[in-house]
Amino acid sequence: MNLLLLSGSFHSKSKRLMLIEAIKKYFDNYSYDTPFLDNLPYFSEDLNHDKPACIQDFLSIVEHSSGIIFVTPEYNHSIPAVLKNAIDWASRPAFFSPLKGKPVTFITQTDSPVGGARVQAHLKLVLDSTLSHIYPSHELIISGISQAIGPDAQITDEIVQKRLKRHVEGFLAFMLKMGGAHAA
Repeated sequence: MNLLLLSGSFHSKSKRLMLIEAIKKYFDNYSYDTPFLDNLPYFSEDLNHDKPACIQDFLSIVEHSSGIIFVTPEYNHSIPAVLKNAIDWASRPAFFSPLKGKPVTFITQTDSPVGGARVQAHLKLVLDSTLSHIYPSHELIISGISQAIGPDAQITDEIVQKRLKRHVEGFLAFMLKMGGAHAA
């Protein structure tokens, strides 16, 4: 099975990228795609008919993934632009996009006590419209992320480690139940 791990942040010291690496380490029997989304042009109907190669490649990755884990911060109480843009590209054509029937889940994190709850609500609303299968679980919201990750970019907080493993294990089971394994 191939999981698509999408980060809403791609700066060099991104905590999201550290969480993605932890997921890969904990579940090393899966294959992963972790494309950077910063090279995608802004969605435009003008480009939708003659898609650039970077868009075609991204859509192929989405289509062939067994499921998607969004690992993202919350920007201004919502979805980071780079992530929303990627979803907009992957959501076409409406009702028949690569996101239709795709199992998805969200992991949000921040240093604030809120932990990205609003971005999760917005992602659920947006991905429900794409007919994605949203993992029905308690949200994995990690607040105080800077204290949970050590200077060596490893998760040092045992509770965060357990919660991350439990959430991803549950999502993998959900993905299998939903038939996500056939896409690999």
